[in-house]
Amino acid sequence: MKITTTGTIFVFLAIMASIIATPTAFADHMTATVSIPSGSSVPGCETTNECFIPAEVTVDVGGEVTWSNDDTAAHTVTSGDLTVDPNNVGTVFDSNLIMAGKTFSHKFDAAGEYPYFCMVHPWTSGKVIVQEAMAEEKEEMMEGMMEIHGMSADGTVKVEIEASTPTAGEVLSLHVKFMDAATGDTIEHINYDITATQAGTTVLEMMGVHEHMGDVSHTTSALSSGDPVDIAITLQGIGIDTKTGPMGDVVMFTVVPEFGTIAVMILGIAIVSIIAVTTRSKIIPRI
Repeated sequence: MKITTTGTIFVFLAIMASIIATPTAFADHMTATVSIPSGSSVPGCETTNECFIPAEVTVDVGGEVTWSNDDTAAHTVTSGDLTVDPNNVGTVFDSNLIMAGKTFSHKFDAAGEYPYFCMVHPWTSGKVIVQEAMAEEKEEMMEGMMEIHGMSADGTVKVEIEASTPTAGEVLSLHVKFMDAATGDTIEHINYDITATQAGTTVLEMMGVHEHMGDVSHTTSALSSGDPVDIAITLQGIGIDTKTGPMGDVVMFTVVPEFGTIAVMILGIAIVSIIAVTTRSKIIPRI
């Protein structure tokens, strides 16, 4: 009985090691919440794009968006754009009147962009972007590189990083692209700060970077281990003298090894232990 239990424990440790070592850079976007703020029933919020907060949200296919009416007036959340295609208004979703303090939710089953507005207050507008599951931060492992995507909080700037695998004694190579989220074009004259840390140690720090073409490469100092590396890119606006776009907006990334060193050690110990126990006892452990 003790032999069987011991073997089972090691097998369990091996399984847990493989689970723990699975890269966690993927993040799903199954829910989002939008506020209809106080005062949005009066013209003016459209000038700052704050009739819905946030004005643009992103969810995965199958994700659900919930709108909360935090105003004192009743509102609707109605799909479509009156100025572009008035015939299709409300064909995807329509909340009818949402009274003050109430909510409305809709689940999105197809990828695409869904503009919407309030029928009672037509100057308001918002947008829901529905993407394939985990597309924003999808990592594609190819030729020793991984590709990670991130987005500014206002949804205007897309940041793409191609990174090598963290390896002890080697630098981490980063190829960074800044793109217009709406058009996919590379952004020129982007300003940003970039830092990278591993286990609390700074391995890259560059402040006040100005990149003319929006396509740049960075390398860290030599890494001390194969542990994950956290990258923070702080957007500092677009332009040379006069700057526009997001400023102070931090986009976070984590570059993870394909299979952690500690997990490999645990897995190896577990396998060797199982073989040793089985050989000595002639008993195959039961799981």
